[in-house]
Amino acid sequence: MAYQSLYRRYRPQKFSEMRGQEHVVKALRNAVREDRVGHAYLLSGPRGTGKTTAARILAKVLNCENPQDGEPDGTCDSCLSIEAGTSFDLHELDAASNNKVDDIRDLLAKVALGTPGRTKVYLLDEVHMLTSGAENALLKTLEEPPDHVVFVLATTEPHKVVPTIRSRTQQLELTLIGADDIAQLVRDVAADAGLDVDETAVGHVVKTGGGSARDTLSALDQVVAAGGVTNADTSTADLLQALATNDAALAMQAIEAAAERGVDPRRIGERFIDALRTVFLVKMGSAPPRLSEPERELADRWQGELSPATITRSLETVGRSLVDMRQAPDPRIDLEVAFVRICDPTTDSGVAALTARIEALEAQLAGGVVAAAPQAAPAADVAAEANAAPAAAPAPARAAPPAEERPMAKPGSSPADVARAALRPRSAGGGGAAPAARAPAPAPAPAAPAETEPAPRPAAATPSAPPPPSMRNDAPAPAPAPAAEMPEPDPDPAPVEPDPVAAAPEPTPAPAPAPAPAAGGGALSLQRLQEGWNEMLDGQSTKARARFLAGEVQVVDGDVITFVLPIEAQLKRCEPFVGEIESAIQSHFGHAASLRLTTGPSLSDGGGSAAPSGGAPEASNLPADDEVDIHDLTDADMGNSSVVDRITDVFPGAEVMAPPRELRNP
Repeated sequence: MAYQSLYRRYRPQKFSEMRGQEHVVKALRNAVREDRVGHAYLLSGPRGTGKTTAARILAKVLNCENPQDGEPDGTCDSCLSIEAGTSFDLHELDAASNNKVDDIRDLLAKVALGTPGRTKVYLLDEVHMLTSGAENALLKTLEEPPDHVVFVLATTEPHKVVPTIRSRTQQLELTLIGADDIAQLVRDVAADAGLDVDETAVGHVVKTGGGSARDTLSALDQVVAAGGVTNADTSTADLLQALATNDAALAMQAIEAAAERGVDPRRIGERFIDALRTVFLVKMGSAPPRLSEPERELADRWQGELSPATITRSLETVGRSLVDMRQAPDPRIDLEVAFVRICDPTTDSGVAALTARIEALEAQLAGGVVAAAPQAAPAADVAAEANAAPAAAPAPARAAPPAEERPMAKPGSSPADVARAALRPRSAGGGGAAPAARAPAPAPAPAAPAETEPAPRPAAATPSAPPPPSMRNDAPAPAPAPAAEMPEPDPDPAPVEPDPVAAAPEPTPAPAPAPAPAAGGGALSLQRLQEGWNEMLDGQSTKARARFLAGEVQVVDGDVITFVLPIEAQLKRCEPFVGEIESAIQSHFGHAASLRLTTGPSLSDGGGSAAPSGGAPEASNLPADDEVDIHDLTDADMGNSSVVDRITDVFPGAEVMAPPRELRNP
């Protein structure tokens, strides 16, 4: 007798011999035992899972002479004839090749004919391959067949079966068989057939079979014929190692070795994706139930080395390359490029690759010592730097006075305090002492007695530390005044060059008005008003400042100040704010005066500039677009003339021409 393949020799002959399909076996056995067999069944599932086997066992038990608990006895003539394929009670039809209307009509013409057994079973394999006409021809008989007829439809793609057929059947879905069940099947078959198979070969054939009993037993046949596992594929493990170590050269070598053994590039990619998916599921805590021992060991080995982001990026990249292989002249190039990208993220500018690089940096930081954040320099160092910094600037005209005699931003403040105040962030109140966590500063130099401290200057509207001369566009403010007006202990009004660290404190939100000088401190002069005018306007409202910046003070006659504006419209806009400006003059200059507005040409060219020492205000200090009151606007006199009339008035001598006839409205 010719050799018979293992999957044919060991095909199950009873429901109890089927492995991994307990839900299907239970449903069919109960139906036979309780005499509730349906007229049509639809068995679906992957290849090699037992669809045809279940249909043949059902045909055997329905025609068995001595059924036992829903199982055929396997010894009667009906059971033996079905096993031998000579029974008239079982009709198998391959719907993939007999899928036309005429084929189905021929089958239906014989449905009503009787057979030797009790039940005639029609098995239509790959029923989803039927044409639309053949499906429609089958519907009526499938819905109401004769009492002695049972239809069993089998398919690997149930979603392609039309709903009209599915609704007329009981649907039973078979699944892939678990790795443990398949491994036990291989051991039982090897023991019964007397095959010398070790555990390495068992693991190999289970992995090759992929949950299909027929594919597994076919692989076992091949291993036995070859005398063992001779073509063990290590390319998948090498590719996983290359991915974990970011070694693109190792990936290229693994692909080259697999290609030399004759493995198709697409098959290399499919094996890698399948193994990487298993690693991903194990890492997520959802290991597949159908894993062989080698697969489980491989997944456990690499699940700790690969991050989820790396796995998903690799699955997407290699999967995309498998799709591109369909149109590629050399599929191997697409696979190699994909592995270079996933093994070396620097060659890929995609978001996923950048994410992988960031994760690698985070892992390095987590495994090492993170550098401490830089702390503020000790107060002593800050003070030393603050005192040493002015040395780089040009030397002043006269030697700087000792530290205890220098003008301070605040009484009793040292240069170190000024530096720390400039370095630390301001609080909501704009100041405050240094935090308690800072190192204590060295004891400051003793401050001068209170009665000898310099009195604040009358025009102290700027921060306590003025900017360096290179950053100022105006003369030192305020200008030196007569001795009676400026009771300064220091006869030299020149400001001391400030410390660079504390030279740029944040400006205060609103400068406090300077204290008025003592009564009889001197009359107002044109020069004094022109020098301090812009500084006085800085403390006023936006509208007032915007309007009075357009003019200049030109005449001072006692307590009457003449303010000249270019045009009459600007004069009218300044009139509502005269009272506010007069109050500001009294507050800023210490003298009450009345303001007279007039229009006329500017006298700036003659030396009467509105701000000779202060200069023009910076663009950043100018207000935004001036507000316009729409009630002050007047409408143009449109009259009763049309647009054409107004155009002809603008262009004297113009003649209005009638449009051509073809352009006129119908």
